[in-house]
Amino acid sequence: MLDKISHKLIGFRVKAAREAKGWTQDQLTEGLGLNDRQSVSDIENGKRTLRAEEMLALTDLLDRDIEFFIDPFAVAGEAQFNWRADPGVPEDSLDGFELKAGQWIGLLRWLREQRDSRASVLKRALRLSTQSSYEDAQERAESLAAELDLGVIPAETLIDKVERELDIPVLFVDTVETADGKSISGATCHLEEMGVILINRNESEARRFFDLAHELFHALTWDAMKPEHRESNSFEERTKGKRVEQLANSFAAALLMPRASLDKLIDKDRVNDIAHLCEVAALLRVAPVALAWRLFNLKLIGDDTRQSLSQEKQRPSVSGPPKRFSASFVKMLHEALENGRLSARKAAKAIGIGLGGLTELFGQYDLPAPFEL
Repeated sequence: MLDKISHKLIGFRVKAAREAKGWTQDQLTEGLGLNDRQSVSDIENGKRTLRAEEMLALTDLLDRDIEFFIDPFAVAGEAQFNWRADPGVPEDSLDGFELKAGQWIGLLRWLREQRDSRASVLKRALRLSTQSSYEDAQERAESLAAELDLGVIPAETLIDKVERELDIPVLFVDTVETADGKSISGATCHLEEMGVILINRNESEARRFFDLAHELFHALTWDAMKPEHRESNSFEERTKGKRVEQLANSFAAALLMPRASLDKLIDKDRVNDIAHLCEVAALLRVAPVALAWRLFNLKLIGDDTRQSLSQEKQRPSVSGPPKRFSASFVKMLHEALENGRLSARKAAKAIGIGLGGLTELFGQYDLPAPFEL
């Protein structure tokens, strides 16, 4: 059986539903027939328990079914998202996908709690603000790459280090895609107790890693400079975007292409050799245009070489898209089902796939389905 959801989480959802309806606390106080607004404030802050009849009244007053308030996997009212999406993705499609992603993240949080592996209360944060320079962001990225011991090719170990050392889960997912190929690249989800990074697993390898590094910046600076709910994922727009996004781009470039790695991988006698630089970009799992700008900003190449390298196409990855979600997420899910803490139907509903899809997901990670179809 699922543990009872806490009053605090129910309170988050009451507040989210009230604000979505456009009601004030006074209006909800009157609707529930309570004596004063403080009672509603206490409910929303998790200090007061809702009685059964009050819960039923809320479903009518706020136009929500009871599952909205008691679903242990929901993150409504708590989660804040920063999405990297093509401008061509409609807002309602993004909103719909956010609800779906919220279920995955809520399930992930619940699984971590069942394992008694809550995030550390001591959150890692970069010492940066909106007043920081791009050089400051690059310096922090270089320092983090060294501290995490990412090696000469940071992309090879970045995901593992982000999850294990920084305790920030990374989920590879299938996102929204329009008929003309416009898509969501990824997101950072900020919760009080943890941050989660979502990456579109069907993007090119270089974009996946750049988005991961970019979203990591947001996860580590959220409290100091909260990003917009939505930002563009096009290279042309992000190079002239808002300062927070430009800082994130500077950080991502330096994290994936530290100066120490460039010094080791680039032959100084071939620094203007486009074929050689394309080989370096492929090794670093970055796009040639990203390497071009990084080298140009470091004053290692001139503008002619930058323009030529920027025209080169990224080499296709031979590994294909990563598996859905992550090994740690799927193993925790498998363990919860195997131990009877969660039903297969509840898990399948939260993920948004049938029991057959759940069996297929476990099969991708060489795990037998711990249930019968």
